[in-house]
Amino acid sequence: MRGAIAAGFPTEAWSLRRIGQLIHRHFGVRYHFRYLERPLKAHGITLQVPRVQAREREEALVRAFMMRDWPALKKRLAESGARLPAWTRQVTRFGPASGTPGLPGAARRCSSD
Repeated sequence: MRGAIAAGFPTEAWSLRRIGQLIHRHFGVRYHFRYLERPLKAHGITLQVPRVQAREREEALVRAFMMRDWPALKKRLAESGARLPAWTRQVTRFGPASGTPGLPGAARRCSSD
């Protein structure tokens, strides 16, 4: 495949609407974009969403923070009795992975209290 720009689109992003336009242009068959997902999946083509990331992000600095600074910060938060930020807790579809989120042994509060 040569890409969306080579197919005549202004950017490299593919969408179901663009794929429908391309099918119509090449084969003369119209598909509503909402009905294209199933046939594309049947042919092994799946949705690809790019990771959103700042252009200024420096991976070396992020790794250094996660290895050196984050463990110390996390330890200080735990020692002070503060709750850890929500993004640090592993969550499953049915709730937290291990009991009450936050500090070990912390009591869970009910919203009706």
